[in-house]
Amino acid sequence: MSRRAIPAVLLVLIGLIGMVVVGRDATERETPFFAATGGTWMPAVGASGSLTGSWFCPGVPTSGEGVGGSVVVSNRDAAQVVGRYMVLTEEGVVADESFTVGSWTQTTIDVDALTSAPFASVVVEIEGGGALVEQRAEHPLGDSVAACSNDTSDTWYVADGYTLGDSVETLILTNPFDEPVVASLRFSTEAREAQPGQFGGFTVPPRSVRTIRIAELGARDEPIIAVAVETTAGRLVVGRAQEYNGGGRFGYDISLAAPALRDQWWFADGERSEGVTETYSIYNPTDEEVEVTVFFGGLPLEASAVNEGDPIVVPPLRAVIFDPTENRSGDVVDGGAGEGDDAPDDSEAAVDGEAEGDGEFPELQQASTDLPEGRHATVFSTLAQPSIVVERVLTRPADGSISTSVVLGAPPRPDGFVPNTWHMGIGPTEPTEDALIVYNIDQVEAAITVSVVGPDGPSAVPSLTDVPLPSGSIITVDLVDPALIGREIIVVSSSRVFIERSLPRGNDLPGRSGSWLLPQSG
Repeated sequence: MSRRAIPAVLLVLIGLIGMVVVGRDATERETPFFAATGGTWMPAVGASGSLTGSWFCPGVPTSGEGVGGSVVVSNRDAAQVVGRYMVLTEEGVVADESFTVGSWTQTTIDVDALTSAPFASVVVEIEGGGALVEQRAEHPLGDSVAACSNDTSDTWYVADGYTLGDSVETLILTNPFDEPVVASLRFSTEAREAQPGQFGGFTVPPRSVRTIRIAELGARDEPIIAVAVETTAGRLVVGRAQEYNGGGRFGYDISLAAPALRDQWWFADGERSEGVTETYSIYNPTDEEVEVTVFFGGLPLEASAVNEGDPIVVPPLRAVIFDPTENRSGDVVDGGAGEGDDAPDDSEAAVDGEAEGDGEFPELQQASTDLPEGRHATVFSTLAQPSIVVERVLTRPADGSISTSVVLGAPPRPDGFVPNTWHMGIGPTEPTEDALIVYNIDQVEAAITVSVVGPDGPSAVPSLTDVPLPSGSIITVDLVDPALIGREIIVVSSSRVFIERSLPRGNDLPGRSGSWLLPQSG
């Protein structure tokens, strides 16, 4: 894979993140502590040895009408894990059970076997904290994997809601506590912002789930609907269930909303290829206009002018759609004599790289502002205070059909930490090429190693040990070794990386569903 260049704008972004080095010196005996992930962040795996760990899942469909869901608890330690889970629905608690997970193994909670409610959420408490928790939603439009949250929040945001055609967006609000939560909801499109009267101050009962269909708020046939849920009393977990079925999209996704606004959002997977549609929904729920800078990573040197486009202006209380295939700069960056009125009539390129006369030089090739074919990473930054949420929607051709997947961007941790170790509890159930997309954010040559967690703990996969990772590059990793199928895996890089997974949708459907691995917090 060729070496990648990095324009000045990324240097600014990297400078904002900072260079955080986390020591991992082994000690003979660890002191237990309460789990922490460095403040409100994306779902993450804490250090082993913590006293407790709480996981709040965004919810799965459980009606039994060709849909279902499960929660997978992965023990990444040699000691047995003891825990307890609650299954919550609109009717309240329908299950409250203890469980154990043996050394270096997994256990699955079959949620739809416990209830036939439209949606159910699961809260998992781990004694010892040495586990990670993810959920799988099953649906005729495709399966969807998502991490469960480490914490609740008093604010949640969704940037990309969609109700074109027969598409349905449903918010899943979970109150895992003993007291009612009072919240308000407002939504924005490209043209307007509104707060439906019935959601100016509504209640989510204790230990229960409440669902809201966005179309019922008067937002039908919208290509983008962004939502803000803010509590005035208590804290919630908010998930978004999205059925894509029309308007050029087809698929299913359940994932966590964003618990906070950020000034940066990173994406490892992006692709410009024939038949692929890639858009980003940017939501600004603040009262001030925001300028958003876009950087594309993992590109060849000749494509550096792609990053010289103008910022995206997002009005207050609005959502906008950004298509990276459009030329944003409006002007071609001139690398030599141009074609305008000021260009000399005889400024022709020399044949075979030779000048036509003494002292004359061939016309330099103009730098392209078009995003090149192939994969790329994308970074959105306000270079200001946290004020936006960004989600990516990728629709790819799939054996005569299409497959749509939506992914919320990944932020660096509030203290600037970007991990080099990522965990995946739910992986492919069959050999899968290009299952991992790895973006090296550092300008250093690096390497990654993929380990599989077995009965004796993690062990490196020989064919995936010290895989070269060029500076500032993107690589994809095939998970085709039978030892990897259905097992927890750990990816360790010698540089800081962002890693997405791309899993088959299941249900005999072609195409993929995207989501993040879980970063290790340190």
